Amino acid sequence: MMKSLFQAYIRLDQYLAASPLLRSSFRNRGGVKTVFFPGCSLAAYNPDYVLKIRDFISGKVGECEVFMACCAKPLKLMGIERVFNKRIDAVRRGLDAINAETVITACQNCFKILRKYDTGRNIISLWPLVYEVGLPDGCEGRYSGMHASIQDSCAMNDFPEVAEAVRKILKRLGVTVHDMKVSGCKAKCCGGIAMLKTGDVKLGRDCMMRRADESPCEIIVSYCASCRSAMAVNNAHKSLHLADLIWGSGEPCTGYSSFINNILNRYRTARMINK
Repeated sequence: MMKSLFQAYIRLDQYLAASPLLRSSFRNRGGVKTVFFPGCSLAAYNPDYVLKIRDFISGKVGECEVFMACCAKPLKLMGIERVFNKRIDAVRRGLDAINAETVITACQNCFKILRKYDTGRNIISLWPLVYEVGLPDGCEGRYSGMHASIQDSCAMNDFPEVAEAVRKILKRLGVTVHDMKVSGCKAKCCGGIAMLKTGDVKLGRDCMMRRADESPCEIIVSYCASCRSAMAVNNAHKSLHLADLIWGSGEPCTGYSSFINNILNRYRTARMINK
């Protein structure tokens, strides 16, 4: 019963993700070649971060627009290949329509999917870019004295440069990092994959709890919004997204965790982009 409900939840989420209500629809009249692809989870977590990151990229590397869409990885994990192929093809066509040459991703799953299925474009992760161009003004040393561990995204196990950039960013922020025993390019899954692949909510939750309990610190920083949510399981740890430290107050965001709020935040993000 629980498995069926969970799969129905994912199918509904993916149906809504393809709706114009949750996607950007700007027309690239200014010849912008760089787009920020925030992914569903960051938009659901904090819509304001999406625009702040867009403005940060524009200020550091040149004009940037937001392209909000779902990479449809949940469908692929669930084995719904036909619909996945249709959705990722729609993403490619959407990027083609606005002549996007460089896509900057905040979501590690989006990064991996686009790198594999949109090979004609320059797909880069936000975090090495942030390290390369420098933090926003006033961020250096802001969290001096903070001790934290990192939940590395298992989607990036083949891209160690991303985990390395995150650690360098945290050092610049003043955070002392205490790695979990298994981290970096050998990181364990946060538990979300177990739920998506098998529909086993209990297995996913158990994975989340075990992984969070491996942290030697009360604070766990993630650079994947789904990982951040997973590490907040049972509220046993203070689970932060790296964006909370750079573009936020240094505290976790609230008001996003329910399915309805998740969808409403993504809707709000799309409306903000499409103004």
